[in-house]
Amino acid sequence: PEMWIVSAVVVASLVASVDAFHITHRAKCTKKKVCNGNLMCALVCEQGSVEVDSWAVNALNYQRTLQRNDQMVFFEMASTHNSAITEANNYGIEKYFIAALGGGMDFDEGDDVGEGVCQYLTLTDQLRMGVRHLEIDIWWDRLVDDLVVCHSPVPLFPVGEVTRQAEAAGLDLQWDPKNMSCLGTKRMFPDVLTEVKDWMMLEENKEQVVGLFFDTKFFMSNMSVTKANNDIRKVFGNMLWPVTEGTPLTHKVDELLSSNKRIFIEANREEWLHPSHGDPIVFWPTLWNNHQFGPSDLVQFPNCTISGDNSWYGKEWVRALDGTFTEAATRCAVPIVSGDYTNPDDMKFYVWTWDQQEPSSAEGCVALTPNGRWATLDCATPLPYACLTTSVESSAGYGLDWKVDLTVVGDAASVKCAAGTEFAAPHNGFANSVLVDKAYGQTIWLNAPNPLKK
Repeated sequence: PEMWIVSAVVVASLVASVDAFHITHRAKCTKKKVCNGNLMCALVCEQGSVEVDSWAVNALNYQRTLQRNDQMVFFEMASTHNSAITEANNYGIEKYFIAALGGGMDFDEGDDVGEGVCQYLTLTDQLRMGVRHLEIDIWWDRLVDDLVVCHSPVPLFPVGEVTRQAEAAGLDLQWDPKNMSCLGTKRMFPDVLTEVKDWMMLEENKEQVVGLFFDTKFFMSNMSVTKANNDIRKVFGNMLWPVTEGTPLTHKVDELLSSNKRIFIEANREEWLHPSHGDPIVFWPTLWNNHQFGPSDLVQFPNCTISGDNSWYGKEWVRALDGTFTEAATRCAVPIVSGDYTNPDDMKFYVWTWDQQEPSSAEGCVALTPNGRWATLDCATPLPYACLTTSVESSAGYGLDWKVDLTVVGDAASVKCAAGTEFAAPHNGFANSVLVDKAYGQTIWLNAPNPLKK
C-alpha cells in the first residue's frame, strides 16, 4: 500500500507537469488525447480545428497578392522546419512525460527526444495559418517496401534510461519505445502529399502557390525515385511545376497560377534527378542551395548580407533555418524562414505591411506610417508620395531605388512623381525597409490597393 501511494503521488505530479504545458498551449483548437502506453500522453490539436490569426492570414495573403506580378525569386513563403513531424500526427508525444520524469526541461526546445518532432500542428493547419513552404522528411521503409514520412529510423533517445527511471519510481509505463522512431510512428508518403493537395484544392485556396522540400534521409535507387515520382504525379497531376520547365524562380508568380502549376518540389539528394523511367520532377539542388543559415549569419537591415554575401537579393533564394529571427529576416526579404513549433501567433512576424487593426477604413487610401507599417487614411490628407525609379537597371534590385520628395505633397489621387519614376508601393520586406528610411519618419502615400474597398 505504501509503495502504491508513492507511485500514485509520482504519477499525479508527472501528469500535472505535463498537463500544465498543454493548458497554456498557444494554439486554440479542438484537442484530443493521444498516448504511448498508459502515462505518456499529449493533448494535440485535431486537424483543421486550429483558431488562426485572421489579421496575419489576411495580411500575408495581401502581401502575396502584391507579389503576383514579380518573379518568384522575390516571392516570400512563410515556412516551417520538419513540417510533417508534428505532435498532431503522434510524433514525439512521449517527450513531455520523459521531460517531467527526468526532472523537467524546456518542453518547447525543439527536437528533445531525437525523433525530429519540431511542430505541434498538422500540415493542414500550418497552411491555414499562412505557411506556404513545407519540409517533408522521408525514409524508405523496408518493412512495407515503400516511402514513409518520419525522421529517425530507430529510437535515438536512451529509452532504457526512461524505463529504469520509471521502474525506480514504481511506474509501469506499458509503452512501446519503437513509437519514438520510424519503426512505430510514420505516415505513408502519398497520404502526406494528399493532405497538402486537399487543402490546395479548396475553392478559397486555388490562387495559392506551395513549395515542398523533401529532406531525404536515405540513398534512393533509380527505382525508388520512379516510385516516388509516380506517387507525386498521381496526387498532384498537372498542378506540379516540373524540372523540365526549368527553375520557377525566373517566372512570375502569375505565370504559375495562370498555368495552374502552383506546386514545386525540391530535395537534398541528387538521386531525384535520375528516375529509372520518365523525366525528373523534383529539383536538385534545392532552389535555396547556396545559403541555409542561422541568426549569426545574417547582418540585419540595412546590410542584409548572408554569410558575407550581399548579392543574393533578386538573384537567388535563401533559407533561414531558425524562426527566432523571423522579423529580422523578413525585413531583408529572406524568402524562406523555417521556424520550429510554429503557432498562429508566430505568423505576425512574417507581416511587413499592415499595422495591427489595419486596414481599418474601406474609404481610406493606403499610406506608409513612421513605424514602417501601413494604414488606411483619409484620401484627402496632403502627404508626400512613394516614387520608384523605373529604369531597367533598377529592376534587378526591385524596390530599392525610391525617390521621396518630402516637399511635394498632395492628396492620394493627385500623384506627383518626377520623370523616370512612378507612383508605387513596396512588394517585399526589404523594399519596405528601404522606403521607410527614405521617408525620414514621415507618412507617405503608397500606390497599393485597399482590400476593404468594394
